[in-house]
Amino acid sequence: MILRLAFLSILRRPARHMLLLLLLAAACALPVFLLQMTAGLYNGLNRAVEPFPILMGAKGSPYQLVINTVFLRDHPIGNIPYRDVEALRESGRADLVIPLAFGDNYRGFRIVGTEPALFEYKPNRTRGPWLSVAEGSAFAAPGDAVIGSETARRTGLTVGSTFRGIHGLTNGTGEEHGGTYRVTGILAPVGGPYDTAILVSIEDIWRAHRHETGGQVRRGGIVRRHSGAAQAQAAPAAAESAEGVKGDVTAVLVHPTGYREAMQLLQEAQRARSSDSQLIFPAQTLIALYSMAGQSREFWELLTGGLIGAAVLITLLAMYWNGLSRLSEFALLRALGAGDSAVLRLLAAEQALLLLTGAAAGWLIGWGGSVLAAGAIEGRAAVGVSHPHRREAGPPPPPGTWRPGPPW
Repeated sequence: MILRLAFLSILRRPARHMLLLLLLAAACALPVFLLQMTAGLYNGLNRAVEPFPILMGAKGSPYQLVINTVFLRDHPIGNIPYRDVEALRESGRADLVIPLAFGDNYRGFRIVGTEPALFEYKPNRTRGPWLSVAEGSAFAAPGDAVIGSETARRTGLTVGSTFRGIHGLTNGTGEEHGGTYRVTGILAPVGGPYDTAILVSIEDIWRAHRHETGGQVRRGGIVRRHSGAAQAQAAPAAAESAEGVKGDVTAVLVHPTGYREAMQLLQEAQRARSSDSQLIFPAQTLIALYSMAGQSREFWELLTGGLIGAAVLITLLAMYWNGLSRLSEFALLRALGAGDSAVLRLLAAEQALLLLTGAAAGWLIGWGGSVLAAGAIEGRAAVGVSHPHRREAGPPPPPGTWRPGPPW
């Protein structure tokens, strides 16, 4: 009876209560939206970094190495010789070593030279391969290419389509070279940067860059820049790279056999001061980046607490304002014989209905808005916003405490 009276009382003043519901919904939607986007960002970062337990690349900024290799943004630091790949394989401390070579693009989508072993790579042994061909087949012959799901969607390429690569990593720059590629397969979506990749045989990258232009010697996978006397020394080296000789690589994906072996590889890389390469843990690099940017636990705790506190304050003020506007009505009910307890129960029932309806509407608006925002930036940002409702990604870690464990 009380609930029915409360519902009818709300319907008698639709304009006032609709305004109150919109206020409550807005107060709840903002924190829900921001917290969903934050959790999605961390989840997306976790998904992107998980396949890269260890990276080897040219010495320089570890952040640039991670951004270029993991997120397919920015420019490579440099290249390293293929003998570093062979040394890692011969060390016995890695069960998988996959070279990667960058330097070309097609309409802004990175062309990544690699080896067929990448399609069998399982970062997490409890799940299937990281990159699996959903349509067609993996590359097998020179000129074959496997494209990501987002690349296929945005370029219109299908199995059997052909295209020519552009030198450089920015759409509209450079010149066509390296022959024509033919799409042999399309990858299943992975919810990460490699949905926008174009995977080809690393030999195709070496073949495309086996020449020199001006002061740039394209030796192996990417451009190595020289100046002055170094150019004269580099030219013969580039000429030595003949058909069948392995060129250089941009980065190396290393999956260690265990935690101890990973530490041993890191220690050996740190001791080899004369080496031109570096070995990093991408997860640790990102954690350090969060720390420098202020994305710490305290930051997220303060932000979360402030949003929740603001939502509670707005809700209480709205409820108080609604109660004050009903004082004359409650006085009339008491004059007609209603007891204090009946009036309080009616007031509590009305406030509960308004609060539950406004909170539910706010949650739906915030959650739906975050899903739409994530879909709008999917494939266009370096980091995909992967929502916690995606079961394949697993639950996201608490903000500020993200510590991706070793996948081995």
